[in-house]
Amino acid sequence: MDVLRVSVMIPNLDNGRQSTLQGDRSLIDELVRSLVRTLEHDPTPLEIIVADDGSTDDSLATLRTWARRKWARGWREGRPILRLIELEHCGVLSVVANRLVDEARGEILVRLDGDIVIHTANWAEELCRAFETGPPDLGVIGPKQLTPDGRIHATGDWIIHPRGYHHINQGLRAGDVTRSIEADHVMGCFYCWKREVLEQVGRFDETILRGQTIDYGLRARLHGWRCYCVPTIEFTHFHGQRIARTNVADTRDGMMDSRRAFLEKWGFDRLAPDLDDVARRYAGTGLLWNASVFGPARDELACHPVLGAGAWERYANDADTRSFINARLDFVEQVRQTCDTGRRVVEVGCGSGLLTRLLAKRGFRCLGMDADPRLIEIAEGMIAGEDYPAGEPSFRVMADRRILPVEECHADVVLLLNVLERHANPVRLLTEAHRALKPGGVLAIVTEERRTVHEAEFDGVRRFRPHELVAQVRHMELFDVLSAPASGQGALPLIARARFAREAHHQPTQPVLRPTAGAAAWRGRAAA
Repeated sequence: MDVLRVSVMIPNLDNGRQSTLQGDRSLIDELVRSLVRTLEHDPTPLEIIVADDGSTDDSLATLRTWARRKWARGWREGRPILRLIELEHCGVLSVVANRLVDEARGEILVRLDGDIVIHTANWAEELCRAFETGPPDLGVIGPKQLTPDGRIHATGDWIIHPRGYHHINQGLRAGDVTRSIEADHVMGCFYCWKREVLEQVGRFDETILRGQTIDYGLRARLHGWRCYCVPTIEFTHFHGQRIARTNVADTRDGMMDSRRAFLEKWGFDRLAPDLDDVARRYAGTGLLWNASVFGPARDELACHPVLGAGAWERYANDADTRSFINARLDFVEQVRQTCDTGRRVVEVGCGSGLLTRLLAKRGFRCLGMDADPRLIEIAEGMIAGEDYPAGEPSFRVMADRRILPVEECHADVVLLLNVLERHANPVRLLTEAHRALKPGGVLAIVTEERRTVHEAEFDGVRRFRPHELVAQVRHMELFDVLSAPASGQGALPLIARARFAREAHHQPTQPVLRPTAGAAAWRGRAAA
């Protein structure tokens, strides 16, 4: 029997022409054609196995045709292109993927979704080279995922990160990223791992309907394996061309139930993790590998420098400072008028209190807070002798940057103005903001936009892209976004209204993920 280096495994469920939006392309056929094209002259000993999960469209007939075909050229000439396994429909991707893993004989396992197209010639050889030349503990690799317009969708993912789950380098041009990147996770649609990892970690968790590779990759991290994106291999994912599937796993209920199952298993949400909880639960393990997130500087983030010591003098004498402050004053007025809120405002990260004082002079009832007691002392010393229509502003020291020193349901508006990108644990801060808001209260955020291609992941500030900021807030399941930011403005303003489900208000810092009967039943079927 040949010694196989690579096993290419494809779970298929309705990826045929009849299941696309326009009915004009067979996604599974395009995938297999790309495999033939890119592997035709690849010297790597490999096998291609497809497991069909009871497809009801034309994709099964397409795969049967390909199973009868043989390689026409190269050293594989005359051998079958692929082996097809036909299964009864179960609708649980992990079950099908585990069947493929059981069938595979390769030293490197590669799981592909049935709606991708691979572009890189001899990619199996490149993949083997990446494993061989990488560090010995490199266990998982993912290639560069492109969108149909040729832009980057992901070069790996961050999960245990202040910005929560998001794709690395999303939206950049394909040529902007050429170096390998260590990441928390790589996308499951083209997922490659060593057999040694399988022997230690085991099979996919069949009770998680979506996000199986996130669970798997973190389990690999716990066993000491590292994960890299290798951008020299490129592929495009066409999942947006498929019509919606009817299985529960692909519904919102199914996806939410998968998040709940992950939360129950790991103790943190996979989209919006509380980093303090993660650090406490997994101290000393490979989950805390990222020094930029869990290093010694994580608690030393400061308020925006414009708001620090000397802010009062700069506002009086510097046009740029006045423009910065006045833009945020106007934003708060816009929030109040647009959302018809009350005037009780909490400003987090107030620095030396300049903005808090100016809001109070406009008739807001203001409470400012900051982690630096020296700045609070300055703020308190500057308010005497002024006229404040709704009363003097007050100030409090944040003894713990994760806890707002304010009672529950205190505020009509919580301001996070250039704070979120400077906080070590935004999930905890957003949860605290929700606790401080009255029913119907409003969260107002301004944060800095991340615009450069090769910006460091940690330089004291973790800037957002517009879609990342929106995702961060929405993933919390505590707010409804009312106004989302646009790119290219430098500052990203976002307005969100607190959700109440009042019983959810006292919950810990994880999103409130309620199971649904249909999804829970599906999970029970998967576990059976």
